Amino acid sequence: MDFLLDDEKVKRAYKKSKKISTIRIIIIVVLLIIPLYIVNVMLVSKMGTRYYTQVEKVLEVTNPNAYISKENDIIGFLGASGEYTVSKRIGSWKSVDIYDKNSSYGLGFINGLNRTMSSSSGGQKAGEWPVNFDSSGNLTMSAFHPDIEYKEYRNDLALLNKVSSDSLLEMTLSFDKKYKVNEISEILPKSQISELLIDGYTSEQMEKYKKEASQNDGKATFISEFEFIGVKGTSDSNYNSLNQISGNYDEFLNNLQFNFKDYYYKNRFRGIYSVLKNKDQLESNKLDVIGVVVYGSPEELQQLKSNPHIKASSVGIITKDIIFKW
Repeated sequence: MDFLLDDEKVKRAYKKSKKISTIRIIIIVVLLIIPLYIVNVMLVSKMGTRYYTQVEKVLEVTNPNAYISKENDIIGFLGASGEYTVSKRIGSWKSVDIYDKNSSYGLGFINGLNRTMSSSSGGQKAGEWPVNFDSSGNLTMSAFHPDIEYKEYRNDLALLNKVSSDSLLEMTLSFDKKYKVNEISEILPKSQISELLIDGYTSEQMEKYKKEASQNDGKATFISEFEFIGVKGTSDSNYNSLNQISGNYDEFLNNLQFNFKDYYYKNRFRGIYSVLKNKDQLESNKLDVIGVVVYGSPEELQQLKSNPHIKASSVGIITKDIIFKW
């Protein structure tokens, strides 16, 4: 009988010990694992902030009216990976998605910015200009440098009568020569300018472009949109006042000197800065402008057809200009 009572005591002691052990494990999880998880999330969040700061600064140099519109990252241990969407402003309120990119940063993840610029060709018929698209199916633009003698120059202004009148579109205008910022208002007095294209190309790049222009087919030589060097335009069409454009240009120069972890962009942007510095163009009033990106309706842009300062024109994103009537 005493033996059975001792056995019951052992069972109760075992159950009590198991219960205490379970409580101890829960306390350890609460006191150790959860704080570690919170710390991991905080560290990865800081890594993500640094990563996307670099992405934004790259966009501000290569495509100043583009921005990150969506981020979707999955957090791992001391790192994360996922995807983000880049959109572009067309005008003051319209935005269009232009591409998605994979993101990856942190310990055990592939670090560095995704440099793949997705572009597809809609083909090129004999005697016609190529039609290229970004990964979202939007037309991509081209530019023509005034210091290069091309065999042919694109003229999409002549095609605007084929575009729906309720459209809002962007277009690159390449100038016949280099102009200063304060001359832009006289050249394009009524145009809505979203970007100033500047001459920040290295001597090696210029030699490459000149060689292509002399050796290749006339309709196959131009500067693609992915190679544009541009400064964000102003909300004021009066470029005689340099206040706002000076601020945009100062920010552009600061971005060029940013300490990128990605050596490709670090070297590329420092090369642009060196070109501008050697040309004494570190102030906006001394800047050489080789073209602009404008936006508007087909009717508005058609008014530029007879402008003698425009050497070439190339249409980009076309979207519907929806007007709400109250």
